[in-house]
Amino acid sequence: MSACRAGLLPALLAACALGAAEPALAPEGIPKHREDQIRAAAPARVRATPEKARRVLIFSTPAHLMDDDPHKGYCVPYGACAMRILGEKTGAYTPVVSDDLAHFAPDRIGRFDAIVLNNACGAWITPGEAAMAQLAALGDTKAAVEQALRKSLLDYVAGGGGLVAYHFAAGANRHWPEFAELLGAAFTGHPWNEEVGVRNEEPDNVLLAAFGGKDFRLADEIYEFGPPYDRAKLRVLLSIDTSATDMNVKWIRRKDGDFAQAWVKAHGKGRVFYTGFGHRTEIWWNPMLLQFYLDAIQFAAGDLPAETAPRK
Repeated sequence: MSACRAGLLPALLAACALGAAEPALAPEGIPKHREDQIRAAAPARVRATPEKARRVLIFSTPAHLMDDDPHKGYCVPYGACAMRILGEKTGAYTPVVSDDLAHFAPDRIGRFDAIVLNNACGAWITPGEAAMAQLAALGDTKAAVEQALRKSLLDYVAGGGGLVAYHFAAGANRHWPEFAELLGAAFTGHPWNEEVGVRNEEPDNVLLAAFGGKDFRLADEIYEFGPPYDRAKLRVLLSIDTSATDMNVKWIRRKDGDFAQAWVKAHGKGRVFYTGFGHRTEIWWNPMLLQFYLDAIQFAAGDLPAETAPRK
């Protein structure tokens, strides 16, 4: 065997070994280099110093519903990773990343200063078999347990808890009207999956500081919303700039040109934040949006005060 061929075999074997090696993954299952990219893009510090140590639940679609989740494998794990990193890197909160519905039980939900609905979709408030095994104390039937969980979440926010939700979280629990009321709207479609113009409706609002007081452009799957959406009940922060967006796309249902993309509202003593952004994976390493999400979580947790009353 020639020296050339003798040297080639070990090289080929090494190449095969490298090809067979498992890729490095983040805890959420996304590639490690994407986790690193998210971490590099995340803010280095908080906008507001937490009043106390904060604990935030990052809740995703439960396992028994994940097979039907249209966002599994990309924006759900990427979003979970980003929310975890925002807490770890800045110290704003301790993230608890989970799909365990038992966290919403009345004796557990109060452990969190805020809850983030990470694209959690489907009828997730209805317990699956695994959750029923943990929540037997709440009732003998799924219906009874679900009613207890519904009340627990509503009472939690009304009592002063914080809720952050994004993207398809507004399409969840369609059998529960009070959930849409809690969020402020329900998903009715996504006319755009392209770059659109976004209007900054309140340039001086601290929750919009990430955008430097300016309008901007963003490529994402862009939603429109229907009842119970009502500007008279929400403080709208961002909306589609229809003069800077293709309004000839199909599937636009609203006739009034009101395409809100982020808002806040009060629910009792609690604080609710929602944004439609959060579909494309590159959203999760966009520094501007990561700052926006961090500010939203600090708002929901009670560390970054912001007005929630609808503008007149």
